[in-house]
Amino acid sequence: MLRMFKKTNQLKDSVMSTQILIKGKADIEILKTCINIAKDLENKLSAYKEDSFISLINKNAGKKPISCPPEVIEVLKIAVKIAQETEGRFDPTVGALTQKTYGFGTKKEKIPEEKEILEKKRLVNYKEIEIKDNKIFLKKKGMALDLGGIGKGFACEKIIEYLHKKGIPNALVSIGGEICCYGKHWNIGIKHPREDRFIAVITTKEGKTTISTSGDYERFIDSMDYHHILDTKTGKQNNFYSSVTLVSEGFKGARLDAYATAIFNSSTINPFIKKDFDMMYIQKENNNITITEGFLSKVEKLVMF
Repeated sequence: MLRMFKKTNQLKDSVMSTQILIKGKADIEILKTCINIAKDLENKLSAYKEDSFISLINKNAGKKPISCPPEVIEVLKIAVKIAQETEGRFDPTVGALTQKTYGFGTKKEKIPEEKEILEKKRLVNYKEIEIKDNKIFLKKKGMALDLGGIGKGFACEKIIEYLHKKGIPNALVSIGGEICCYGKHWNIGIKHPREDRFIAVITTKEGKTTISTSGDYERFIDSMDYHHILDTKTGKQNNFYSSVTLVSEGFKGARLDAYATAIFNSSTINPFIKKDFDMMYIQKENNNITITEGFLSKVEKLVMF
């Protein structure tokens, strides 16, 4: 159910299996258009909607390429590029594991047998995605795209860009743990991964800012040890971190969303320290919080609790 807040210029709704919040000094009709952009992208990109382009690509894996609209081509190109940069720590073909093995997002969630994991992880390989003109083809039968690690950030980025181009003086878009904002100092709470409270509040600068948070508490089977962020090399969960938050200047929703997934699957942040973002992460074993050197330079203020 769409909820309107005319006095505070914000809209909330459900999209992509989470909540979307849009705030801005804009007419309510413009904010409604933003909700429609998110829902249109969900209809095109969700692997859990039978008639989406991603589902159509998956159904025709190993058979034939599928003609897709520009948004699908764009997000897949970004996904493949980040898969290359992260050497597969983020991989959009993880659907063979997430959806078809563990059953995340379906009514058949389970912790699979070792044999099934070994079998299905062989189908995870971004190098087997073929993008030619407006067509996408998965080269092996049984492969499956799952854009859960980039789709929300991509939608967030597209909506904030729309608001910015419309000349809206300040705006914030939040989809799950993905946030893009500009135009004023916004206060962003970072959830404690184990308790019903914030571990920190970030006050953003007035310029373009993107914040992405991933955690093992977002979706799991039986316990948080069996969370939904899978290591594509092992087909299993890593438990290095309980929460990872990235911050960057600019509108980089898709990029930060995907990198948060990649970092979750990395025992060390060394491969990422020269990237265009900084991070705060909580180690799962001892709950230690680490903030990288440039984090504070990218925000107006950080208050820890």
